[in-house]
Amino acid sequence: MTKYIINGGRVLRGDVMISGSKNAVLPVLSATIINRGITTLTNCPDISDVRVTMDILENLGCKVRLTKNEFGNTIQVDATNVTSSTINADKACKCRSSVTFLGALTARLREANVAYPGGCTIGERPIDIHENALSDMGINTFRGDNFIKTQLPFTCRGEACTRNIYLKFPSVGATENSLMAAAGLADTVNIYGAATEPEIICLGNYLKELGAHIEGLGTGHIKVKGQLLYNKENVAFNIIPDRIEAATYLILAAGAGEKMKIHSTVAEHCKETVNVLKHMGCVFKEHKYTCGEQKLSVIELKEGAYKKRLNSPGIVVADAYPAFPTDAQSLLLPLLSVAEGETYVVDKIFPKRFNAAYELVKAGADIRRTAFGIKIRGKKSLKGCDLMSHDLRGGAAMVIAGVLANGQTCVFDDDFIKRGYDNMPGKLRALGASITECQNLS
Repeated sequence: MTKYIINGGRVLRGDVMISGSKNAVLPVLSATIINRGITTLTNCPDISDVRVTMDILENLGCKVRLTKNEFGNTIQVDATNVTSSTINADKACKCRSSVTFLGALTARLREANVAYPGGCTIGERPIDIHENALSDMGINTFRGDNFIKTQLPFTCRGEACTRNIYLKFPSVGATENSLMAAAGLADTVNIYGAATEPEIICLGNYLKELGAHIEGLGTGHIKVKGQLLYNKENVAFNIIPDRIEAATYLILAAGAGEKMKIHSTVAEHCKETVNVLKHMGCVFKEHKYTCGEQKLSVIELKEGAYKKRLNSPGIVVADAYPAFPTDAQSLLLPLLSVAEGETYVVDKIFPKRFNAAYELVKAGADIRRTAFGIKIRGKKSLKGCDLMSHDLRGGAAMVIAGVLANGQTCVFDDDFIKRGYDNMPGKLRALGASITECQNLS
């Protein structure tokens, strides 16, 4: 257990650099085992989910090395020798993205044995959509009490054919598993109803770098023509910036910032978050630049709650990309709690993802459950108090609440925040926030 002690009410000023995307780097790390060679990934966040995934890769037989760099860490994976197709529960239960090894191991070893994944408890996240997609490719799947097995029949290793997958929901994880498994088949695979998130495009671009032929990334129909063997000696690939971390600091800027600048963002990925904040009365300016082959932006806050009370946006609906992201839904709640007027919040991805909302009531927020989500009646301020972190984004929301609140807030966190944020306390202190981290509390 970690405790974050925050003295709220301070103005945030200065610059913050956004790290590489958690939700992009994890599936790409899984996909590195498809190639019998060395992959070097740049712009990687140093977070606990990445460390767990690195441990899994090493247990599978890879050689893995992380090199720290203030401008983006580098992870090198040598997957020349992958000696195991099994991921045990002690590793899988620590990281939800371990499920993406199903597709990657099946592509590399023609079989996988993966314990059920862990991660945050934010509502139902069924595995059957993954199983059905793999089955539609001709891959045998077996579900046990606490594991999932796959096996590629010999009939799928010979003459190529066309296979069609119809996802009943644009699941990011199922789309990722489908992409990786399809990359290891000689067949042509059509994925209908695919997720369109930037992280899917990032994974697809990595697989293309290995040699897979992929069309339609960013649309609901992805076409994959894979191959049975990938043997590219050295692959270099850059991870996209984290749009949810960017949303976190955009919301912090809106609520407590003056002349704050959020660096290393892809503005298009943050569009809906920025739109909601603009609707509340914030003013932002975008400064575009190019870094290598990436087109990035600095998003500068020109006007936020520092000079005036923000207004309610009326309604916020979290849904699949490009809509407002479900991962930013919890993050926005503290800001809505001090905005003028009433706001209705609906989450179509995880309808029960409101633990953070109920926790904010302790800080004085006026939040009520509705038939479709929650209703927030904004108050002039939040009060410092003890708050509990229930999941990754909910934990970050509690930190945001502490920064916005009057007085001292203590956030008790079972290390959820470290799963997805690279040095959040340090970045906040650099902006002028008062936050202290205490470790190993019972």
